[in-house]
Amino acid sequence: MFDDSDQYFSKTIEKGLTILCLFDRDHTRRSLGEISQLSGINKTSTFRFVNTLVKLGYLKKNNNNKLLKLGPKALLLGNNFIQGFDLLQAVKPLIDKTFIEHKITIDSALLDDLTLLSLYRKEAPNIIHFRLPLVMQELHARAMGKAVLAQFNEAQLVRFFENVPMKKLTPNTLDKKEDLLRELKLTKNRGYSFNNEEYITGLICMGAPLMNYQTNAVVGAISFDFPSAEYSLSLIERNYTGILTKLAGDISEMITSAEN
Repeated sequence: MFDDSDQYFSKTIEKGLTILCLFDRDHTRRSLGEISQLSGINKTSTFRFVNTLVKLGYLKKNNNNKLLKLGPKALLLGNNFIQGFDLLQAVKPLIDKTFIEHKITIDSALLDDLTLLSLYRKEAPNIIHFRLPLVMQELHARAMGKAVLAQFNEAQLVRFFENVPMKKLTPNTLDKKEDLLRELKLTKNRGYSFNNEEYITGLICMGAPLMNYQTNAVVGAISFDFPSAEYSLSLIERNYTGILTKLAGDISEMITSAEN
């Protein structure tokens, strides 16, 4: 729970939103006990909050097994949030234009502390299909993650290594601190990153950071994704570096204008 002593801070709203945030693409159904345990709200209060959310249509209860899932009001609210997100509306045309011109898969994400939040994805038909998580934590194994980490200062990197486990996801994953730091130095110097089948075997990605030029802070990243059966690292670097960095620069300019 977020502890805030502000007299205008509503604990009731905080608890209701905490419950709704327990439901995502990987956890579509929850029991009342799960909700109570994960939210830290006692069972009596959890029942009251859940019952209210069910009545309002933000949650839906299965009458047979009593499991809860998001209701139609929550889905409508989420869709309205997405469609009304100014940054998404600004980013989409830039990514769509590049996609139409070059027929490559493009991912974009925003930085949230030590994770990336998926913003917009345009997928080419030849790409390996996989479930892109809404919240990306394995920054060390992703092109977008490396592009962001390469912009971190020393204190930010220290906090990353202290808090995020570097899991080995494929035989190519860099799971040693010294190896990743070496890669991040290269990434910083050239302005773009690579994920050479480090997150999923058969997938090569090339990433670039999204910056707020006014504050010189990294705010996210984009990547181009390629099937390794059709593309080599040298081919990708030779043909797509300029396209990637131009798109990243255009989006960064837009972000800088929007936030200042």
